[in-house]
Amino acid sequence: MDLVASMLTFTMFWKLSWGLQCYTCDPEHVFQTCLKFDYSHKYITQCEKSTMCFKRITSLDFGDGLTSHTVSRGCAPQTTSGEQKKVNGKWYVVKDIYEVYDETCSEDPSDAERSTKTIHCYCRGELCNGAHKIFRNVLAITAMAVTLIVLS
Repeated sequence: MDLVASMLTFTMFWKLSWGLQCYTCDPEHVFQTCLKFDYSHKYITQCEKSTMCFKRITSLDFGDGLTSHTVSRGCAPQTTSGEQKKVNGKWYVVKDIYEVYDETCSEDPSDAERSTKTIHCYCRGELCNGAHKIFRNVLAITAMAVTLIVLS
């Protein structure tokens, strides 16, 4: 029974020991543009300072049915730089992660009078900012299934 409890505890905290992974690409960076984005490992980034991924889609309407779209992906910015806290009379740099985004997509309201429209999407979960959502924690499911079989 102790083995079963240990396995359940292990699978519950398995993902906590790993940082969140998001796809990262930006049309402004030469080495990781989204132009040839293919969901491969070269676009995957560990998000050490974030609990969410983002995807930003910007559309520019030229008129006459011509539209240009750009896509950016990455770790959601959830920290402030240079933040410090006083602990026992000494100042220390801290990296607090703030939960400031809802898990949703929304259009930028400041774009109302512009010819560009920007949609910001924020999500939680491994590589959730790709177009295809695939369940990626197969190891945890397998461990849970084995545990349930052992308990039966």
